Amino acid sequence: MASKPHKKTWNEEMADLFRTSEAAAAALPEPYLFKFWDLDKKYFVLLEDKLVADVKTSNSPEQLMAVLPNKALDSAQYPMFMGPEKKKSCLYCVKSGTGQYQIELKEKDIMELEKDPQNAKAFTFYSKQEGNGDKCTFESAEFPDWFISTSSEAGKPIGLSQKGGTQNILFHFEKKS
Repeated sequence: MASKPHKKTWNEEMADLFRTSEAAAAALPEPYLFKFWDLDKKYFVLLEDKLVADVKTSNSPEQLMAVLPNKALDSAQYPMFMGPEKKKSCLYCVKSGTGQYQIELKEKDIMELEKDPQNAKAFTFYSKQEGNGDKCTFESAEFPDWFISTSSEAGKPIGLSQKGGTQNILFHFEKKS
């Protein structure tokens, strides 16, 4: 009887990413590609240059996210850049005019961030494994204690929230080869 392949935990995936990145430091690293969805099975989807969380339908395009380490920060916290695959934009944390912390998609090539990681804190998220390793969180490096989050309503933009609120901050993941 054939055994099912081992699904790596988030920490195992991140250890691979950071190890591969160090080995490939001389060469241009390639981002890992992941599919992310929240506990309500809402997937990250790019709609009109906004990243939203929406329920997947049979005709929904699969939105993969490019993930690349930020080697300028503490690797034990798995600092990373994230952006929609095949787009020249990345997730970016800003403070709005009203003082709210927000996530925007900012026009920036993820590979350019990798070349100047010291000046990319607003593009960086610390990732942590949660539960038995099948879930993770993404904390803003720019705004500590604020996490990438999704609304309980489908089709709403990805945001930033603190733990304990009404927003989802836990995500399932699947690495694409």
